[in-house]
Amino acid sequence: MCVPPATSARRPDPGRSEEARRVTRALRRYATESDLYVAAAGRESAMHRTDLNGLALVMDLGLQGEPATPGRLSATMQLSAPATSAMLDRLERQGHVTRTPHPEDRRSVVVGVTEHALDVGGRMFARLAAHLAPVLDGRTDEELALIATFLEEVGEATGAARRDVAAADD
Repeated sequence: MCVPPATSARRPDPGRSEEARRVTRALRRYATESDLYVAAAGRESAMHRTDLNGLALVMDLGLQGEPATPGRLSATMQLSAPATSAMLDRLERQGHVTRTPHPEDRRSVVVGVTEHALDVGGRMFARLAAHLAPVLDGRTDEELALIATFLEEVGEATGAARRDVAAADD
């Protein structure tokens, strides 16, 4: 049954304050706008969304000091081993990643990002950064710290939900 937008958008959420519902709506809008921006930026740079996600994951793992292995990428992105290999082949061919032998496991490789990928990413997300700068500049350091903590927790909660969905599929 299809619910008219006006009805579904105003469905009460018992137990939640209006501000909590406002945050949920804002997160949904942000997620949608972010997805649409990445899709548009990817088209402009001739990169598929899967490749962009894989590249972002390699960067994030690197920032966390964790090795980005094909197995880790495959599990996190819910891709088959052949699909992960194909993605890495495309990214390597375009000069975005390198594969080097894993220092502790000779059967595996570690995927790293290249300067070229950082340059392309910088250009790809320059417009977004330009639009975000005034939003960030309009906040105090205390507000930014609170927002950063909130978004980190939202990211963790979203990751946990993704893992729950992935586990249910197994």
